[in-house]
Amino acid sequence: MSKKLGLGCVEFAVPGRTIEERLGLLESRGMWLELVNDGNRNLEHVLTAIANFKTPVLSVQANRLHSLKLLSDDRGEREAAVNHVKETMGWAAATGAKNVVTTLTYGDPSAKEPYPLALELFREFGRWAEELNITVSIEPLGKNRTSFLPGVSDVFRLVSELGLENVRLMVDTMHIHDNGDDVVGVVTTYLDEISELQLRDTDSKPPGLGGIDFSGLMKTVVKKFRGLLCLEYKLGSNPYADFNHACDFVAGLISAVR
Repeated sequence: MSKKLGLGCVEFAVPGRTIEERLGLLESRGMWLELVNDGNRNLEHVLTAIANFKTPVLSVQANRLHSLKLLSDDRGEREAAVNHVKETMGWAAATGAKNVVTTLTYGDPSAKEPYPLALELFREFGRWAEELNITVSIEPLGKNRTSFLPGVSDVFRLVSELGLENVRLMVDTMHIHDNGDDVVGVVTTYLDEISELQLRDTDSKPPGLGGIDFSGLMKTVVKKFRGLLCLEYKLGSNPYADFNHACDFVAGLISAVR
């Protein structure tokens, strides 16, 4: 893991009512932010908030892909999804982020030939990404969330076929586990190919509160990983306790290895 970049957290896992409160909390811990583009605010507000803090934005999620379908048979829906990814890439360029988080599809693709369509779309995203000097990353969702290329090896095959420097693989520990794969084994196998590693425990819990063994994983990550390392989980009834636990737990594992 790059010592310079350190640990980040996805925006919706950071306690706070506003982006300003979240940026302040991350700044106090020396962490970076994974911004979420959910379509509910404008870029100008985000840029104004970021300018008042020392918290870097290193990644941006194209979060509306939870509902918009890139691999839809409906041209209008497909174009809406493409435009959302393109907008999110613009957000990344404007905020200084180097990575955009995307997914192929939740559920089942309705396109008649989803694989060729995925190649076509991500070739286009790759061209835009090169112009903006950013990376577009594809997150495998696991078989619980999608029927199309659910595993890390599946998405890596797609990325390899594209052969584009600006389109890369990223992974989420919970999705790997839910897909029935060994988390440490998968991450170790694809370590040099992973642009971002999201740390999330089973049932979307903060790391250390579920069934995944992060100790062995972090030994590999700290020694050899050069991508982005980011917390992502669902906040529970005590958001600040969840956040503090996640940060302290991962920091403790990192310190133990170093």
